[in-house]
Amino acid sequence: MTKTFNCLSFLFLLITIVSCKKESLAPVIDFKYNFYPLALTNVLVYNVDSTDYSGFAGNPVNYKFQLKDSVASTFTDADNNLAYRIERYKKNENETIWQYQKTISRTVKPRSAEELIDNKIYIRLVFPTDLGATWNANSKNNLLKNEFSITNIFETYTQNNLQFANTIITHFEDKNLIEQDVITNIYAQNVGLISAEVRAVDLKFNTVEITNGYEYKMELVSFK
Repeated sequence: MTKTFNCLSFLFLLITIVSCKKESLAPVIDFKYNFYPLALTNVLVYNVDSTDYSGFAGNPVNYKFQLKDSVASTFTDADNNLAYRIERYKKNENETIWQYQKTISRTVKPRSAEELIDNKIYIRLVFPTDLGATWNANSKNNLLKNEFSITNIFETYTQNNLQFANTIITHFEDKNLIEQDVITNIYAQNVGLISAEVRAVDLKFNTVEITNGYEYKMELVSFK
């Protein structure tokens, strides 16, 4: 009985040692949280070029302005997660004074990056940010499903005299003969969102003529 017990004890110890060794050799998963960094006092400034096609005269109207996102404070959200409060400011092309526009909150959770803006939550990224990963950006709001995917990863990208060594691209596309909805976002490692391009337009049937909607492109010009 004692010999059997000792054998079983030794076998259990051996299995435990082997299991621990396997766990210690298992690769550590890089979730790539640094593509959506959040830190107090971060400030990002973007150039925005926007075109509105909804005018009654049928002529598109172009707007150029800048947006500034400043991380102002942190708080604990309803789900007990650390959230960052971002103040967004805007100034037109020829102005020098920033005007407060709205407050946004952003949160990094174990498997997703979320943004609360205009009383709606959007899933901006999923973790790990692997090539081919897909998700519904509107899964936490009442809008139509927007199926995003990561189409490029670890690409070098240059814009506005800024070079980013590692970037990822997320993309959503829904097209038919009378509508086009396309969103492309680029995130840089240790910076966050550096480019956002949106095309949401109605077309004259089976043509490229735009009858309604808007387009805009937002590009990072400075960050700290």
